[in-house]
Amino acid sequence: MKKLSKPYTTSPTPSKVGEAAVAYDTPVKKIHLSRSGLSTHFVVDLMESYQFSKQETSRLADISTKTLERHLQSGKMFTGLQSDRLLELAELYQEGMAVFGSKEKFLKWLNAKIPALGNTAPKEWLDTHHGIAMISDELGRIQHGIFA
Repeated sequence: MKKLSKPYTTSPTPSKVGEAAVAYDTPVKKIHLSRSGLSTHFVVDLMESYQFSKQETSRLADISTKTLERHLQSGKMFTGLQSDRLLELAELYQEGMAVFGSKEKFLKWLNAKIPALGNTAPKEWLDTHHGIAMISDELGRIQHGIFA
């Protein structure tokens, strides 16, 4: 597999996170992608999109930081539950971008204390499937003008 020469630089190509949202728009396609695995380029793009550190990414994907680093260095695909979680985060990112219209506004909201979430930041809930779903629901309420 090809090693990433500069794993944390943004390439001039379109966002891998955005491509996944468009190309894998059905549950069956998402399952196939998850089973076949996510490339390190996808994961690096996701990290850059969210501005996640390696430690945050490893916690959210439920792998050790060393394992994440090994995958990124060797080009090994992310599979199984790791890829499922990373795909969920990619979908949430696209949803946040659609609601807020800019990366800066979405990331600001993601890190802000939200009364509807018990004065916690939405980012604090991204480590479980149900947490991601809860944040997605909150984005839906914002999009439709329903504030708690």
